Amino acid sequence: MTRLYIPVAVAVVLIVSMTFWESVYSDRLNGSSVSAEQFHQKFATLPKKVGPWVGVDRPVPEETLKTAGAVSHISRVYKNEETGEEVDLWLIVGHARDISRHTPDVCYPSQGFAMDGTQLQQRIKGEGTDKEGEFHTARFRKEAALGAGGPLVRVFWAWNPDTGEQKDWVAPDATRLAFGNNRALYKMYFTAPMKERDESVTDNVAYKFAQIMLPKVNETLFAAPGATPLDAPAEGAEGAAAPADATAAPAAEAPATEPAAEAAPAA
Repeated sequence: MTRLYIPVAVAVVLIVSMTFWESVYSDRLNGSSVSAEQFHQKFATLPKKVGPWVGVDRPVPEETLKTAGAVSHISRVYKNEETGEEVDLWLIVGHARDISRHTPDVCYPSQGFAMDGTQLQQRIKGEGTDKEGEFHTARFRKEAALGAGGPLVRVFWAWNPDTGEQKDWVAPDATRLAFGNNRALYKMYFTAPMKERDESVTDNVAYKFAQIMLPKVNETLFAAPGATPLDAPAEGAEGAAAPADATAAPAAEAPATEPAAEAAPAA
């Protein structure tokens, strides 16, 4: 009879242990400690003018921010005043259980886009620095345009856990395992039209803009306490991104906006 109880006892212990660790991993037992005000203050200082690039904020529906799990955000199109080229920047922060689960390869198809080709990884080195970020990148095209030579966009996306010494932009394949229950996970997209389908990754304007913008983003988000990012507007400057409701429960993430030339939605 004792032999019959042993497997049952082992099974109960395993179930209890797995339930406990799943609760810890998903942060189910704790409320979010992310302060919307704290991150809003950081995001508000990201410069709108970087060299010849000038950014304009785009309105984002409240429902989109809720479904994205965005505690604070920036949805902005930067235009090069010398060349007329445009790049969309989508930058959000929130709990990893929300921020890590939406990726373009998953959510873009629901918005009418199809991945065209293979998803790659690309390292991007910030201009004037020795720091690099690792990004996923892929081509996307409107499904209606497939096979008809329609416009293509290239998207670069990555996360930054900002934990301890880890302040680099990374692009892991298993994001939930990589970021666990991080309560302040950043996610960033750079999106721009492609001139032609065979355009190389490093020739795309989004890649070139990312080289310029990455140091500014890192300086804004991860500067030492009390430091002021260079070229930053004063606190409360016009166009600062407004914080979202940190307690809202996200659903499937909706697009923030559609950038120029039918570019893909942020996710």
